[in-house]
Amino acid sequence: MRHIDTLEGHQRLSTQALLQTLEKAIEEGETDFYIHASGQHDIGGPLWNRQGKTLHLFLSNPGQRVGAMALPGTEIVVQGSVAADAGWLNAGGELTILGDCGDTAGHCAAQGQIYIAGHAGARSGSLMKKDPSYPAPELWVLKSVGSFAFEFMSGGCAVVCGYGCQGTVLGQRPCVGMVEGVVYVRGEVPDETGELHKEPLSSEDEHFLRDGLKRFLGKIGQIALLPELNNWQQWQKILPAVKTPKTGLSLREYRTTHWISQGLFADVLPDTFDSVGLAESGQFRLRIPVWENQGTCRDCHRCELNCPRKAIVRSEASDGSPVYTAHDHLCIGCGLCASFCPEQVWQIRENQELFAFSSRDREALSSQD
Repeated sequence: MRHIDTLEGHQRLSTQALLQTLEKAIEEGETDFYIHASGQHDIGGPLWNRQGKTLHLFLSNPGQRVGAMALPGTEIVVQGSVAADAGWLNAGGELTILGDCGDTAGHCAAQGQIYIAGHAGARSGSLMKKDPSYPAPELWVLKSVGSFAFEFMSGGCAVVCGYGCQGTVLGQRPCVGMVEGVVYVRGEVPDETGELHKEPLSSEDEHFLRDGLKRFLGKIGQIALLPELNNWQQWQKILPAVKTPKTGLSLREYRTTHWISQGLFADVLPDTFDSVGLAESGQFRLRIPVWENQGTCRDCHRCELNCPRKAIVRSEASDGSPVYTAHDHLCIGCGLCASFCPEQVWQIRENQELFAFSSRDREALSSQD
């Protein structure tokens, strides 16, 4: 095992120097490390062994983002508590924290396992996700998590055991914006928003937790707690809320009925409340197609056939040659006509007038000077 002490007398090894030392040792074939850190960041990832051997890192006193972007084949054990962003963007590593964890533990994790032997801070598990081609990420917490935990979660699994906790174990406003994944909770679950979808455990859930808790408690040295945590009547699971689609206001309706009267800059410029969406027609198109035939048009109809809005109109000149135009009030400036044209007859131009003041706006502005 390679021992690395980041303090020599009163001289502290920089984060960059530590990571370079670690990478060099791995290149030389070392796989096991004990690192006595002094607040260095990003220890533990992304690292890999060329022969596919597992890397074992035992850490004390690391800084932020321990295990960030850790890869499969990396196993990290932290003696004691850690700062924020532990397991950030975890991509397959196994991270065991034998203490408490700061905010955003497992933030954006996509693979791997994170085991926390104490509390985890706010926004833990936020933006966790799952790639269907790989195993889902897991986040296990023995005690509680802070507010906004698992917000915008889009995959994976989280388990909050609530051991030794009184009152809520999820903090305030948990699972805001959750769209996929599952959160298992033992203890009280707040629901200020009224949008949490809670269910009792199924037999499959109990089987998963029975096996998972045994592994988790073994990792953090708390296997004696297994009988107490195996009381399934104390558990529930949270799934994404099923929401009924609502018909909302258009942007123009919102601005004219709910926004500041006469517009945000009414004291210097009148607001017409016009808005430009992602796909607009008419004068608000971001791009405008122009048919510039130099006698090369094949009259193949590809632009006409592939237009999603059927905005391409074909006519004939006096000599019988084809003429194509784009109907302003149907065209959204998507550019497909130019993409499909084999002779590049269609050209896409930026709508410069959209980004300039109209003459009316200029006159209105000057009249208030």
